Amino acid sequence: MITEELKKADTIPSEIIEIVRDSVINTFASISGDTPTCLEDEEPAGPLNGIIGNIAVFNPELTFSLMMAIPKETALNLSEAFIGVKLPFDSHDMGDLIAEIANILAGDVAASIEKVGFRGQSSLPTATRGSDLTLFMPNRPPSAKMKFTGAMGEFMLSMVLSESK
Repeated sequence: MITEELKKADTIPSEIIEIVRDSVINTFASISGDTPTCLEDEEPAGPLNGIIGNIAVFNPELTFSLMMAIPKETALNLSEAFIGVKLPFDSHDMGDLIAEIANILAGDVAASIEKVGFRGQSSLPTATRGSDLTLFMPNRPPSAKMKFTGAMGEFMLSMVLSESK
């Protein structure tokens, strides 16, 4: 699959969705030792009370934006699995942790997505914490949402394909 084909896509190709889903599963399994399950037909229910890790895999033509939406309890469990202690949810360290997990995920996605001809690099990760969070994307670009569950709890991933500007 080449970038020109992706530019014309009105949906994210299933091959790329599978790559991202597998990267999420591999990343979170390596952190917790438990393989999360993707709940294929479940949509995230309502606004989030938690933290969002944002990162993009991009090249000069296209950008895949990845947004991990992690409820508060799942974030606490993630911190314990990743560093051995439950970080205070409202701490800067929790934001750093979620941004680092987003960075690890993007590295796996960037390496895996090369198999379909998309070469890119990762942006710097960011984290956003709050309650009643809802994500909106302008112009409704091609997107995909996935919900996962595992020993650490539930979390979601939204992926958006857009032209790089």
